[in-house]
Amino acid sequence: MTTTQQVFNTDDVYVSIYDRPKRGKGRPKSSLTDEEKAQKKRDNQKKWYNENWQYKCLKERIRQEIIRHSA
Repeated sequence: MTTTQQVFNTDDVYVSIYDRPKRGKGRPKSSLTDEEKAQKKRDNQKKWYNENWQYKCLKERIRQEIIRHSA
């Protein structure tokens, strides 16, 4: 009969599933300053306007016609 030996390696660190770091709650926090946020917002608005200028012109024309007919 052969005897089986169990070797315990004590160098490995056991990490419990309950000790794992949890995921953060809520929206991620921005690392931008207020000025950078404002500049980013301006850039996004300018980019959107440049891509949709025909839509904006049409919308303004419709608004002007509504004002003319109601007055």
